[in-house]
Amino acid sequence: MFLALLLGATLGLSACGTQEASSAAIVNGTSISERDVQSVSDQVNTFSQGGQKLAASDALLSLILAPYVLDEAKRAHKTISESEARRVIAKIDHPSAATITFVQMQLAAQQLDQASKNVIVSELDKAKITVNPRYGSFDPKQIAMTPITPNWIKASASTPTK
Repeated sequence: MFLALLLGATLGLSACGTQEASSAAIVNGTSISERDVQSVSDQVNTFSQGGQKLAASDALLSLILAPYVLDEAKRAHKTISESEARRVIAKIDHPSAATITFVQMQLAAQQLDQASKNVIVSELDKAKITVNPRYGSFDPKQIAMTPITPNWIKASASTPTK
């Protein structure tokens, strides 16, 4: 009996750990997978011609913002359809759902006025957002990802030249 309970608890805990390990962030209980973040980053970087590359942390930031921006765009009657987003990224073969959401969010955000942006910031401030430290931490006031330096890494003194 004890062995069965221990085995059940171990399996239950390992399932939770696996889910957490594959999450780049959890926003109000909804997981954003590392696979989605990587998909957006890879597909957008393939699509962009030269110039700046989209970092995984920036892709994650956009996926965190997406539900808030898209909800506000809908409220303000400035929605971007999936077909509009697909037209913008027509050169990407088989874009992932996350990439389409990323494009919709980017296009919708450009159409929102300051009042709408203030609503989004207010909503983000109330949200429960947990980010995998690999991507940094989310600052709702700045709407930015900030890198995290683990406390076991200490800045070293400059090395004298020889």
